[in-house]
Amino acid sequence: MKKYYWYRIVRFYVKLGLRSYFKKTTVIGKENIPKKGAVLFIGNHRNGLLDPIMIATTNSRIHLFLTRASAFKNPIVDYLLRSINMIPIYRIRDGKNTIAKNQEIFDACHREFQMDGTVLMFPEGNHGAPRRIRNLTKGFARITFGYFDKYPDKDVLIVPVGLNYSNVQAKASCIAVYYGKPFSARDYYEPKDENVAIEKFRDRVNDELKELTTHIEDLANHDEIEQSLIDKGIDFLDPYEANKLLDKTSNWDVKESTKTQKRHPVLNLILHGLFTINTLLPIVLWNNVKSNIKDKVLVPTIRFGLSLGLIPIYYLLQSFIVGYFFNYKWAIAYFIGSILLLHLYKNSTQIDNFTTNPS
Repeated sequence: MKKYYWYRIVRFYVKLGLRSYFKKTTVIGKENIPKKGAVLFIGNHRNGLLDPIMIATTNSRIHLFLTRASAFKNPIVDYLLRSINMIPIYRIRDGKNTIAKNQEIFDACHREFQMDGTVLMFPEGNHGAPRRIRNLTKGFARITFGYFDKYPDKDVLIVPVGLNYSNVQAKASCIAVYYGKPFSARDYYEPKDENVAIEKFRDRVNDELKELTTHIEDLANHDEIEQSLIDKGIDFLDPYEANKLLDKTSNWDVKESTKTQKRHPVLNLILHGLFTINTLLPIVLWNNVKSNIKDKVLVPTIRFGLSLGLIPIYYLLQSFIVGYFFNYKWAIAYFIGSILLLHLYKNSTQIDNFTTNPS
């Protein structure tokens, strides 16, 4: 129970941080989240740890998060992730000897289901910036079918989740979280022909995710098609409209984009300058860290993590300095002003739909 209190405290703080990070957050289909009972949430995976964070902060159910094992290599990170209900899931690429450890993870999921709890996983296996659903692993099917083997009278509801970013790499971008309608995993359970059952189950989840997020099937021409969608003014926060256009268009007339980002007016330039001066040390630190990140898809996650941890502390330290030289009223005014400046800066940032190539 204490762990759940800690989880809720962290979720509340992270939720506040997200309000300053994303320019706009939209949640569609929240009524599809079952209020009770065992549920497996399955999401697409484009943006590192920001993906589970977005689902956790837009969903009141307590989750057990399955996260790729490589994220747990550092002992400190391992402790922090486990403290907020994240546990590792192992893949073949992590070594054949680690696959056996997955049985412990499956058992943990089964215990969660038995308590009418919820589990969140991303069966694409890793994150990827392209706007498409990649091939799904069989893990989610093996977890649920294994649960039915133990408890023949139980069921697990599947809720697909589509995460749609206007620009997966940019700060102050927009995101829309789509919760699909729940369906029964037991409907696909067939122990006498498990392989066929798994394929049917996987196809259903795959189709659901493709509806809830923009899916560009043609991987070879992905970037050109995405750019053409951008030039046509498609709103990637609305996957239904984007997918309609993709379905009815066979020949893409791809031209060199003439779309340019609008220049900031004078007021926005002033806000940018004030924010930079007021947040100088965290910005300098971030620029140094960013240049050393090998997996560019992780840039937004690390940017958000550093912002969440450093900026409030930095503002508090500067507030204490202001209070030392003046008084506490000036210190409070400075801190509140800094938070307001942060929000004004976020809202003044010009963000359109840009290509998802990591930069």
